[in-house]
Amino acid sequence: MKRLDITGLENIDRSKPILFASTHANSFYDAIILHLVFKRYVYALARGDAFKKPIVAKILSCIHMLPVWRITEGRSNMAKNAKTFDHCNELFKQNKQVLIYPEGICKNQTSLLPLKKRGTAAMAFRAWNEGTDVQVVPVVLTYDSFKKFGKRINLNFGKPLQKESFDLSEEISFSKDFTATLAEKMKPLFSFDFKPVGFWRNVLHYFGWLINFPLYLAIDAFVKKKFGKTIFSDSIWFGVMYLTYPLYLLLLIFGLTRLF
Repeated sequence: MKRLDITGLENIDRSKPILFASTHANSFYDAIILHLVFKRYVYALARGDAFKKPIVAKILSCIHMLPVWRITEGRSNMAKNAKTFDHCNELFKQNKQVLIYPEGICKNQTSLLPLKKRGTAAMAFRAWNEGTDVQVVPVVLTYDSFKKFGKRINLNFGKPLQKESFDLSEEISFSKDFTATLAEKMKPLFSFDFKPVGFWRNVLHYFGWLINFPLYLAIDAFVKKKFGKTIFSDSIWFGVMYLTYPLYLLLLIFGLTRLF
């Protein structure tokens, strides 16, 4: 990532629990960006089938990922969502932050996809009815590239949805009104006006690339071969880098000490 530009942080009351309702254009990379922005942990919902293998589920849990199952992943798994939503509700009561993707699908999109009427609305309805003053914050992430290394990203936060704006007496009508309002708040947040990187940022970027290019090229070749045609390539690239970089630095330092 060469540049990250953020707007709308002033809209967020960081003393309250937050439900981030975000676009989902770039798999786990979207959650990583929000983790970088906030000091408080962001508990992110992720597709349930990623948690099928116990070791992967443990790793994802360690980085505050929570499983949410879609009907396409099997009707028998849908009952597991109740446990995840109960967990999220407890997190709100503890003043935590949760990230959900109301579009219900990850796609390299450049405009808002239709929002699901469950999930985000159900979580807000329950929290507000139980007296938890959770902020529902619209979020839109846009990328200048989904495949290129050294991308520019715009991260825009909208004004939170307030419980006073909705009738909380009946869930079905609430879900319809809430989802329509959320969509209207998210649409104006799309921005593809990416700012120039600037001379010094470019210098630092290419200096880092020069030092680390053996690892970069190896990861790039692996990810392109195995995952190049999927929406997960960016996330897997980052994950492999995260896991291998400490070892690479140790090898680099060892090699330099032997050389000099």
